[in-house]
Amino acid sequence: MALQIFATDPDAKPKPKPEHEFTNDYTFQFRSGMVVKKKPVSLANWRVLTGDPTVADAVAQLMGGSVDEWDATKEMNLQILTDTPSVEIVIDGSKAVEDKLILWGRTGPVHECDGVAYLSPAERKGDPCGCPKLMSERKEAARQGIGPAPAINVTFRLAHDYELGKGKLIATAWTLAEVIHEVKDALDAVEGEALCSLTLEHVSYTNNAGIKVDFRKPVIEVLGSYSDAITEER
Repeated sequence: MALQIFATDPDAKPKPKPEHEFTNDYTFQFRSGMVVKKKPVSLANWRVLTGDPTVADAVAQLMGGSVDEWDATKEMNLQILTDTPSVEIVIDGSKAVEDKLILWGRTGPVHECDGVAYLSPAERKGDPCGCPKLMSERKEAARQGIGPAPAINVTFRLAHDYELGKGKLIATAWTLAEVIHEVKDALDAVEGEALCSLTLEHVSYTNNAGIKVDFRKPVIEVLGSYSDAITEER
């Protein structure tokens, strides 16, 4: 016995997706960390997620590492723990960068702002968001889970495998949020697509309490025009 809900309305039946078609406009994601035994772990090299075995193999060939199953319930169910901390990418202007602050609830964002005014919901857009003025207070509120944290998405292509499709960097680092305006200005100073480096930079220092702090931060450096770069290579 099977459901017959489309017997009387066949046009309502969802059309099958072609192989490797995604609901997103990008085919892979770059992440700088992962959760291991319920604890976040910062990685020395880029972690790439995808749902396309062909893309996964191409990324592994370009950046090293092997393709592993990650989460069969996810659309992007494959991961590559690459051997590469830095890679050249292509970004098409500041419009490819989405940067905001989000506090997540169990079912989605409960606070979304630019640090000064609400971005959503629509009826509150432009209203003061009430976030602390000092950066240190913003970070502490986010750490306690009572204030929004950075949500930065950068759409890009791999410079050395441009035709592989679009990827997305998903970052939550305050270190990137603090300089993302400089990155966007540098992107807009380039005519057309920009060649950039995307690097996980190692940071190590001893804080005022005498505790050694080690982490890696995502860094985007705009190198110049992608068109000029490929012309010089020919």
